Amino acid sequence: MSNVKFAIPKGSLEDATFKLLEKAWTRVNRKSRTYRVYLDDPSITVKMLRPQEIPTLVAEGLYDVGITGKDWVEETNSDVESILDLEYGKIRLVVAFPDKYRYKNLDEMV
Repeated sequence: MSNVKFAIPKGSLEDATFKLLEKAWTRVNRKSRTYRVYLDDPSITVKMLRPQEIPTLVAEGLYDVGITGKDWVEETNSDVESILDLEYGKIRLVVAFPDKYRYKNLDEMV
C-alpha cells in the first residue's frame, strides 16, 4: 500500500485544520514537541509545517497534498492545483505608513 504524504499548517491555521481532520478521521493524535500528526489511517503520513513552505514542497513532490493559504500558493508561484477552498483562515491585509507622512489614506498616496 502506498503512503500518502500530507502537509498541514502550523500557526494560525492549525486549530481549524485539526478540527477538520477530527471530522474526517476518528483519531487524530499529535505527539508533544514534534510536528508529526497521527491519524487512524496508517497509509497517511502527516507533518505540520510552516504554511509558506507547503506549496513549494508539494510542487517539488516531497508531499502529495497540503493545506495552506491561497496567499502562499500565489506568492510562491508554485505549480500546484488548488482543489478545494476550505473557507477558514481569513487574512486581513493592511497598508501602513508613518504618521509623519502627509498622506491620510491610500488614495492620497497613489
